[in-house]
Amino acid sequence: MELLRRINWRVALVWGLLFVAMSNSFALAEEKLPPEKAFLSDVYKNMMNVNNLHYDLAIKAETPMGEVKITANGEGQKNPLSYKQDINIWLRDAKNKESTMLLKQYIEQNQNNLVIYSLANEKWIKQIVPVGFSLSQELSEDEKVSTRMEMLELMKSVKLKKETPSYKYMEITLDSMQISDVIGAAVKLDNVQDQDMVKAAAIVRLGLLAAGDIKYNVKIDKATKMIKEIDMDLTEPIQKGAGLFLEIGNPKDKANIEEFLAKSTLNMQITYSKYNQVDSIGIPQDVRDNAKEVKAANKEISKKSERILP
Repeated sequence: MELLRRINWRVALVWGLLFVAMSNSFALAEEKLPPEKAFLSDVYKNMMNVNNLHYDLAIKAETPMGEVKITANGEGQKNPLSYKQDINIWLRDAKNKESTMLLKQYIEQNQNNLVIYSLANEKWIKQIVPVGFSLSQELSEDEKVSTRMEMLELMKSVKLKKETPSYKYMEITLDSMQISDVIGAAVKLDNVQDQDMVKAAAIVRLGLLAAGDIKYNVKIDKATKMIKEIDMDLTEPIQKGAGLFLEIGNPKDKANIEEFLAKSTLNMQITYSKYNQVDSIGIPQDVRDNAKEVKAANKEISKKSERILP
């Protein structure tokens, strides 16, 4: 339960800035794209019309101190924005002692807040995380085109790795410098006043620049032009990003931390299915009635810092 209490609202806001910046309409013209990017453009066009889906997430981390496996299966819908998911967290420490934590969650948007209901140890808790803008905002057709083009512009390269009669397997390289600039522009564009928020955004930008370009693989159904699976090896970006902060902080146990990072790996896989076939997601009334509200941060959020969009 203590883990759930440590969620920091600023994390949601920082990553939300990327969504805000990418969702703004800049009236970009649809330009001639290389074949693989043109194919992805069609894929993203289809994905933007998805209102609900099922997903299966698997995260695996191996370190000298042990191993962590997180699996989640759930369903999400765009309008109104809602999620429900079951999470299994498996841990094995350096002495080979194993433990498991099971979580059940419902998430919904209430105005400019995310409301998260979590069940652990047979108790429901409720957390309200301000995000400052509507995640389920409907885009016009022009805005969808702009957003799609902006997403493609963040891609430094797109390579076809393998093709079968049914699927395309593609490697996408994201330009971390452009992503960093997008976050910086969003902070400036929306005139963010909260200094903690500004500092958090700066840290994320530094981490991205240190991590370098980020690669991931996608499996795409050729017939429907829909994404079926995403695979990411985050080992190298995490090592590079953490290395920068080690240099800045210069901790006494720097050598031990560097060795720990060098011997650690982190991988993530997401599988999508049941596009536009999921039943409407609702939060049971007994969950609403029995959840105990806990603060998602240690201090109250001022009205000024809540408002990210004008």
